[in-house]
Amino acid sequence: MKFYRQLGLFVSMLLIIALLPALASAEISDDDLVEVEAAPVDPTISVEGPRHEIDFVDESIEGKADFIALYTEEFASEILVKKFWVAVQVDENNQVLKVVSQSNGGSVPTWEEEQTLSVPEGGYVLLAHDDSWVTKDFRKYLATNFNADDIIKLRKNGEVVPISEFMTGDGLLAGIQLDNELMYTVTEQETDISGSIRNFEVDQTYQLLANGEEVNVSEDGTFNYSQTVDPGSNYIDLEIYKNDSLHETQSLIVYYKESQAEEKEVFLWVEQGPNARRFQSSEDVYNMLVDAKDAGVTAIALDVKGVEGFAAYQENDLTGRPYISEMTSPARAGSNPDLDLLEEFISHAHSLGLEVHAAINVFAEGSIAHDEYAVLNDHLDWEEEVYRYEDDGEILRLRESDYGQGGALVAFVNPANREAREYQLDTFEEIIKNYDVDGVLLDRGRYDNFFADFSDVSREQFETYLDGQGKELTNWPEDVFTYDGSTRIDGPLINEWYTYRSSVIKSFTSEVRELVDSYNVTENRDVLLSSYVGSWYESYYLNGVNWASPTFEYDERLEFPQESLYTEEYSNTGYTDDLDFLMIGTYQTTANEVKKYITQGNILTDGKIPLYAGMALVNVQDPAVQRDVFQAGLANTDGLMLFDYSQANFPVIKASINDEVYVKDYQLGISNPKESSNFIEGDFLNINRNDGNINVYSEAFGPSTATNKWGVEAVVDASGQVVEMVNKRQAMEWSWGTQEDNNSLIPDGGFVVSAQDPSGSREKRQTVAFTYDIGDEVRAALLSGFLDYEGQTVNSLNLDFNGNVQVVGPGEVDVTVNGVEADIEGNGDFLTQVELEPGTNEIEVVVHVDGYKTHHKIVEVIAEEVTLDTVKEAVDATEINPDGIRNSILVQLRNVESDFNKSRDFKEQGKEEQAEEFKDRGLDKLEKIKVRIGEHSGKHINEEDAVEIVRMLEIILLNR
Repeated sequence: MKFYRQLGLFVSMLLIIALLPALASAEISDDDLVEVEAAPVDPTISVEGPRHEIDFVDESIEGKADFIALYTEEFASEILVKKFWVAVQVDENNQVLKVVSQSNGGSVPTWEEEQTLSVPEGGYVLLAHDDSWVTKDFRKYLATNFNADDIIKLRKNGEVVPISEFMTGDGLLAGIQLDNELMYTVTEQETDISGSIRNFEVDQTYQLLANGEEVNVSEDGTFNYSQTVDPGSNYIDLEIYKNDSLHETQSLIVYYKESQAEEKEVFLWVEQGPNARRFQSSEDVYNMLVDAKDAGVTAIALDVKGVEGFAAYQENDLTGRPYISEMTSPARAGSNPDLDLLEEFISHAHSLGLEVHAAINVFAEGSIAHDEYAVLNDHLDWEEEVYRYEDDGEILRLRESDYGQGGALVAFVNPANREAREYQLDTFEEIIKNYDVDGVLLDRGRYDNFFADFSDVSREQFETYLDGQGKELTNWPEDVFTYDGSTRIDGPLINEWYTYRSSVIKSFTSEVRELVDSYNVTENRDVLLSSYVGSWYESYYLNGVNWASPTFEYDERLEFPQESLYTEEYSNTGYTDDLDFLMIGTYQTTANEVKKYITQGNILTDGKIPLYAGMALVNVQDPAVQRDVFQAGLANTDGLMLFDYSQANFPVIKASINDEVYVKDYQLGISNPKESSNFIEGDFLNINRNDGNINVYSEAFGPSTATNKWGVEAVVDASGQVVEMVNKRQAMEWSWGTQEDNNSLIPDGGFVVSAQDPSGSREKRQTVAFTYDIGDEVRAALLSGFLDYEGQTVNSLNLDFNGNVQVVGPGEVDVTVNGVEADIEGNGDFLTQVELEPGTNEIEVVVHVDGYKTHHKIVEVIAEEVTLDTVKEAVDATEINPDGIRNSILVQLRNVESDFNKSRDFKEQGKEEQAEEFKDRGLDKLEKIKVRIGEHSGKHINEEDAVEIVRMLEIILLNR
């Protein structure tokens, strides 16, 4: 029996040991495949659901993009879910508790606001982020495949495992929570680094190292120290140890920019497609430039060759490019054939002290989206040949490919084609030769994407390139890459392919540099050469261009995805040495993201050329956000590029550049035919429409609204009747399979109501779609002046209330203030007197146009009754010299007070005659004090204070 008991104990121990891997963490290596599996789509067909790889497990995702991350309770008790992110909360039984920003039927979610999501005990949270719902599947996978109550699975290397497989079993993981961004630029040699230890426990031992040097950690787990940095790129490695065990590393990248431009340039980009037809006259160009300069713009980047291949200039003696007025698509047609747009911009800009840089869409020669091809149909051999999975391994001309016929927007030519290159060089030359431009700017000076160009021309050049490297092309195109379904599988020569294509673009920029220099030398000019590129350099190699400095050295802490690419050979394809300055599209939506990509730009260019931060105005329409990102750009680069005029709101831009709070000083109102007692509040009058706007356009804006096809528009004619509705059905049913072009013509004497929403929102478009029908009577007006009173304190119980109303379109206006009709002058000014009570008063302003309500605004005004004590305090506080005058005035005020008190006493005794006598004596003395102060004003009494005291005395006289 004893033997069997011992044997049983031994077997039990073996079983416990066998179970240990399931209870403690199994080490996760870089080679392990960690996946999450959703519930089966149809359990009757398959018991397995869609899977997706998990990119991070219990790791900080600060500064990272495009991922699905998994968090257990060892990492944190709750996880921050930002707006536009997707999260799934799962309990200890792998049952889904909640989905944040869930998709409905595969459509873009209605994005929930930023929130924290608790990590359930024994459970976990899945978190997804990417920057494109259309082209990437991180967010889409979670949003479309997970529902509350689903039972899901976790897999490691294909095997189903419990959540404990990814946990240490040692309790909370210590981490580094930084106050700093992970990548930023400084202009001083010292930078403060601060933060706290995540999951700090007072009874544990911690050690924090920065580049091997110990950093003091306070008793509450916080730290703050100063780090000296060198000019250029600085890498600061932080390590946190808990009980002598390394728990997390974090790398900071700090760029020290020693010199800053004293005067910052601000470029306004004027994109050809959406803007060219807005300029119907020379005056249109001039007026826009005046507004731009007033907002703080110093230079214009005018898109003189758009993606369609048409020219915005008429002196085309080298290329014969057709002029923009020859475009025929509804969204592009209508430019004035008699207006040389480039010449008009140069003439007016130079008269205003602005520069003009001609932007050229270099290797784009057609718009598939708008079916516009200026020259490409005459040169089909120039068109890029693509290798995409949809074409079953065939290499096809873009427009013959499945992608070209169903998804592509722009048609590129092959940058390696000598004839195509020469034609682009001729475009540059005819602009420089015939126009007094301040610069020429390369846009789309690159390949289309990773799938181009696979023509015979490119293959032959690639083979020559490989021969120079001592390498050989064996299988075409498999040595570059091939496909497994839709997944691209890189071949053995993928990096050589990327490097070859970058060398093609580098050779072209060098040719443009030689051309520009030749004119600068022979004609004694100073034409600058620049380029625009996307700031996302880590993936830009896919477009066959290397916009870094040749001296840039890659560091693994940058965490670029194709690390093996950054060889000396690839560095030699960097083209910034050919440029005078570079614009990078920091088109992110927060200041911190903008700062990160500015810093990355500084690192990549080695600080050797001026760098301008590009701002996508459509992404930063909120005035506070725009101000924040503008200031981030101005602080860390040589200036800004604003893209583009079609989204420009100049008053907001001016405030953002000047680092001021923007305050809209008017209310835009539109009548509501469905609910006459209410109205629709618009956002802006005659301002370019952006996401989240309901704008109104009158004929003063131009011939049309210049908007895209995704909005809703109500066109109101000169009689005030809706005559056209654009995308009404699409917005009401939320079915956008076919869209109508917006860009509505603005009727003479009428207006257009135009609405757009950010992705995932329906509010503005559905408001307009459900409110207006063809045949409705609609009126609009703009109310201003009321902000002068909002929250103001006045020393009177009678207020002269002024304002202004401008009718947009037809109609006669009437205004009531607190129910009393106000007198309105011909220019829209109105004035009425409002009686106030001491304290807070509400002033109600209601506007009707032709009897249709357009405004209802309530303004709060605080009334303080002026007394003799108020005046005495003001006299006592003001600057009066000599002081004897002050004392004399105070004595006289006390005498007035005595007279008023006697008047009050006599009145209470019923002695009306004596009461009136002392009141008159007091008022007479006040008049004399008023005259005396006026005589001393500007001499013995501060002039502004004297005016204020006289005003208060007049109020007392009026109220008595």
